[in-house]
Amino acid sequence: MRIVLVGEANEGSRTPQRLRALRDLGHEVTMVATTPPGWRYETKPGLLERLRYRLRLPADAAGANQALLTAAQGAELVILDNARSIRPATLRTVRERAPGIRLVWYSEDDSMNPIHRTRWMEGAMALFDLWVTTKSFNADPGEVPSLGVRRVLVVDNSYCPHAHAPIDPDGRFAAQVSFVGTHEAPRAADLLALAEAGIPVRVWGNGWGGLAGRSPNLRVENAPVYGDDYRRVVCSSSINLCFLRKGNRDRQTCRSLEIPAMGGFMAHEDSAEVARLLAPDREAAYFADTAELIGQCRRWLADDQGRRAVAEAGRLRVEADGHSHARRWAQILEEVIPASH
Repeated sequence: MRIVLVGEANEGSRTPQRLRALRDLGHEVTMVATTPPGWRYETKPGLLERLRYRLRLPADAAGANQALLTAAQGAELVILDNARSIRPATLRTVRERAPGIRLVWYSEDDSMNPIHRTRWMEGAMALFDLWVTTKSFNADPGEVPSLGVRRVLVVDNSYCPHAHAPIDPDGRFAAQVSFVGTHEAPRAADLLALAEAGIPVRVWGNGWGGLAGRSPNLRVENAPVYGDDYRRVVCSSSINLCFLRKGNRDRQTCRSLEIPAMGGFMAHEDSAEVARLLAPDREAAYFADTAELIGQCRRWLADDQGRRAVAEAGRLRVEADGHSHARRWAQILEEVIPASH
């Protein structure tokens, strides 16, 4: 198919990974970037940008709306990968020019949280032929369908076999226990509790400056890791923590599959959805509270052979069950445009 994929092009975004997966499936894909060149997650917004963010009326800094109108000419499918700056008027024009075109929304965020919605997005929700989400609860009648979404498809998260392939350990990133992610208060409390229990912890990501110096066992890098450095952290850590973000009502996250795909041992916050994907104590470890987190870390740090076996079993499981981006998108495209079409 001729597809237009709209989303963030910056370092750390998974949209380029999905672009590669769609092309690996044989589709002709044009990407429209919603982020301007040089923009990063760490780029500090100006006053006007912050004001527009609070009003949920973000500017189209990359000119994505006009670029989409141009790119959609002759396309059969437009995918908005959490592209919240695309206006409803743009999508209506796309459809007027090509009445048979299909529109798909994809997001890993909780779309019921106003932080993850814009006024533009709210005005466009009824226009999509398929709304794809990794948040299973968003499909409930009182959730996104109540905002006008006509058809919801719930999928599990996925990983990139290229960006999330195992890599040789690197001493610069070595850790007994590591966490990669953005600050959230419950996470900070658990990480500090681990350190105070005598377990060395290393933390990568944004927003952790306030935790620096709180414990000699807690090493706060106060910097994100992307690309191969993200892989190096995972493959150089004895235990990789995976927390569920409370503000996103997470039941699973992208890292729930990325960490095992890289061959990392994962200690995951308790989740029935993830336990369905990775068997407890055989393919991942799980913890329900702080005490269990400390106990699991102590248990698995003392069992090098068992830890390696669990990590390898987890890697084989996500590969065998077909959780790659390409397999996931083959499933999504079959839903929006069946092979028999």
